[in-house]
Amino acid sequence: MAKDLSRAVEAARDANLDALRAILSDSPSVLKETDGDGRGLLDHACRAATGDIAIPLDPGTPGQHGAVDLILAAGADPSAADNDGWTPLHSAGMAGHTDLGARLVKAGARVDAEAYGKAGGSALSYALFYAKAYMAEVLSPVYPDNLRAAAALGADLGRFVDGDGLTPEAYEGLDFYAPVFFPTWDRTKDRQEVLDEALSWASRNNQCASMAALVDLGADVDANAFRGTPLLWACYADKVDAARWLLDHGADPDLRHDWGGEGHGVEAVAMHLAAQNDAVGCVTLLLDRGADPTIIDGAHGGDALGWAEYSGATQAVEILRRTRA
Repeated sequence: MAKDLSRAVEAARDANLDALRAILSDSPSVLKETDGDGRGLLDHACRAATGDIAIPLDPGTPGQHGAVDLILAAGADPSAADNDGWTPLHSAGMAGHTDLGARLVKAGARVDAEAYGKAGGSALSYALFYAKAYMAEVLSPVYPDNLRAAAALGADLGRFVDGDGLTPEAYEGLDFYAPVFFPTWDRTKDRQEVLDEALSWASRNNQCASMAALVDLGADVDANAFRGTPLLWACYADKVDAARWLLDHGADPDLRHDWGGEGHGVEAVAMHLAAQNDAVGCVTLLLDRGADPTIIDGAHGGDALGWAEYSGATQAVEILRRTRA
């Protein structure tokens, strides 16, 4: 990393606005410099302001966000992508930073920029994958505008239906399906797979009307389209309404399956992830519906309580310990 860029990145991360202002004034060319990954100053500043794209959300400090604003005001390209096509807006979308996303869009950031060469790999897609439908307020217009995105946003799905099939628009932008650290999916993009994937995106974003419409079209409430059933993803996001709807419509609370990143959930159940994420609403719902908290997963040899204890999910630990009393 060039000396000026290194100094500017450090100043942005440390929220040293006076130092950053001086560097931008003395060396305006720093806005064009990139590191070995192709990341520029704005990219680094946005990563810092999001806790390095932290999930759950890390709000960053006012000074770190002030650094982003200084860099934008100095003329940085808000759509500049790194070697993987990742832009500052992707960082805001994946991390769920509405205000940061709004500021980048106002500065001219493209909402249709696609990361990792994947059609549909937009900032909004990353937000919706991680159950942050609220990001659509600033990441507009919707891109890609396909069945999956519409389901996740609770929009009308009728325009994607053509008789017994789906319209071509339903299938657009589906090359992106998860961040790159997830396993590879050799997807078919057939009608059933597209419906089932859309159901999992609707569930994690708490869109019960979308789920009803998709099931009417043939989506399977117990399908594991990619690394998790709809119930699992609803529990990940603690979307109690969606989880309740799925259970009411036949979802199996004790269905074993592999989910999440490689080796995360192996022969595990929704209760494991609900417990790990301290998703108290879904833990309570699953117990009320007869889910078995003693099921042992296939990778770590833990039950739901063990997962909660390991991750420091204190509320879930308290609830699950009471089941053993």
